[in-house]
Amino acid sequence: MSLHCEHEGPLTVVSVHGEVDMSNAHLLVDLVAGLARHPAPRVVLDLSGVRFVDLHAVRALIEADRLLREAAGGLALRRPPRCVSRLLHLTATAHLFGVDEGPVPGDAPWAGPAATGDRVPPRPATGALSPNSRMDARRPPLPSVREVPA
Repeated sequence: MSLHCEHEGPLTVVSVHGEVDMSNAHLLVDLVAGLARHPAPRVVLDLSGVRFVDLHAVRALIEADRLLREAAGGLALRRPPRCVSRLLHLTATAHLFGVDEGPVPGDAPWAGPAATGDRVPPRPATGALSPNSRMDARRPPLPSVREVPA
């Protein structure tokens, strides 16, 4: 994994490239901890160069978000690739992070939700639920613990 910091107006953009896993996820937390020492830090993690993540990466993102919030700042994820989005959805943590798709052509590079601290609602999942994943109203409810014969 490689990390590169640059400033876009009031934001610090950290570009992450490569694989974020057990061997290096702590480096991301260490970098954000340093950025959290500044007043009201706004950090955008540009994840477009990430090829692989594991649960250690999710934990690092949660910890980075916590550190920045404690410093009255904020965190947004920019252009997360499918491997990141998928793992965030599988771990039910996608709603924790704002997603910044990057600057709109013609706008200042720091314009957008990441600059204002607004959370962007997660994109709806595509595809319908399978019939087996829904509760079937015709099925009787499962017995409670007290109703189970001894």
